[in-house]
Amino acid sequence: MDIKITGMCGWRVSAMGALLLLLLHTLLGSAQASGQQSNASARVRAEVVTPVHRPLLRTVSLPGSTRADELVDLYAKTSGFVGTIDVDIGSRVNKGDVLVKIDVPEMLDELHQAKSLVQAKEAKVRALQAQAAQAAQEVKTASADVQEYVAKHKLGQFNLKRKQELREGDAIPEQMLEEAQTAHTVAEAQMAKARIRVAAAEAQQLAVEADKEVAKAETSVVRGNVARLETLMEYAKIRAPFDGIVTMRNVDHGAFVRSAAEGATLSLLRVAKIDRVRIVMEIAEGDAAYVRPGTEVTVTIAALGGQPISAAITRTAGAVNPLTRTMRAEADLDNADNLLTTGVYAIVVVTLESKKEAMMIPSKAIRATGEDKVVLVVNDGVAQSRPISVGYNDGIWAEVLSGLDGNEAVILGTSGAVTAGTAIAAVQAGL
Repeated sequence: MDIKITGMCGWRVSAMGALLLLLLHTLLGSAQASGQQSNASARVRAEVVTPVHRPLLRTVSLPGSTRADELVDLYAKTSGFVGTIDVDIGSRVNKGDVLVKIDVPEMLDELHQAKSLVQAKEAKVRALQAQAAQAAQEVKTASADVQEYVAKHKLGQFNLKRKQELREGDAIPEQMLEEAQTAHTVAEAQMAKARIRVAAAEAQQLAVEADKEVAKAETSVVRGNVARLETLMEYAKIRAPFDGIVTMRNVDHGAFVRSAAEGATLSLLRVAKIDRVRIVMEIAEGDAAYVRPGTEVTVTIAALGGQPISAAITRTAGAVNPLTRTMRAEADLDNADNLLTTGVYAIVVVTLESKKEAMMIPSKAIRATGEDKVVLVVNDGVAQSRPISVGYNDGIWAEVLSGLDGNEAVILGTSGAVTAGTAIAAVQAGL
């Protein structure tokens, strides 16, 4: 009996020890779990994303319109009545073709009179040229006579001197000396007369030459008047300035038209050059820096079936209009087949940027500190600040130009609870 009791007491002691051990283990486990929960609750849960490397194609869709490569309104250059019109709207014309002729009969009469006057002036010039030649010949003849009489004068002077010497020696009679003196006097008179004749001939020549120059000047004036009238008569012909098509006609046969110089405000015709068509668009000032000659565009014209047409910017204004805050840009499209019409609406997709690969992160991961941009990345469970430079940013995705190597865990949340140095419990974001 004592043994049983002893045995029962020993069993009871063992059971109580096991119970105590189990209780101790439970308490220790609870304390450890409580510590782990405390450490976990000290970290801030934040979604993170790794930068994405992908192609970047930035485009903008703009309204545009088609315009003729060249467009001109043709006005009358002289007033008169419309004589003939050889074209109508839709007529194809070539450069230099006469499109409209204006009748100006009074100007034609004036031209005939001016031409007749030119002929009369030219005849007068020819007559004076003949007189000038005759006067020149008279000068030559008179000059020759002067030379002859000068020679005779010298000979008579020599003879007179010789006979004076002979008379002093009584070698000749007085009569011979008197004859020599008379011959010498006559020679002097003839020489003087010849010189006067030369002077008169030269004066006549100068007068004729002056009259001839005046007549030439008068001829030039009347010729200029003829040229002016011929030009005005040519103005009465309205010609095509280039190859194109007539898109507007505002005049009929027999109508009186006034020249643009006299205040006409309505053109006779409008001619468009459409073998090449311009697509005109307005680029917003924020995108203007990305648009230059050569920038790729895609043009869609619904009125022509909506088939996309690839093209490139041909020219830009190079400046933003301060009134509209836009910059004008144009793209040329070949239209040799005349399928494109002008004045229609178009949708133009402009490629602003195109990169084969760009580092992109969600825009909401970026924080602004003044003018600088930073992101928070997780490094060893702690948030760190990284300054970055940003390129394209559409509000959803942003291009990182520098500051990241592409392998970071970038924190998405921008809550003030997450700052540099905050312990982070990172959760990969599902994008």
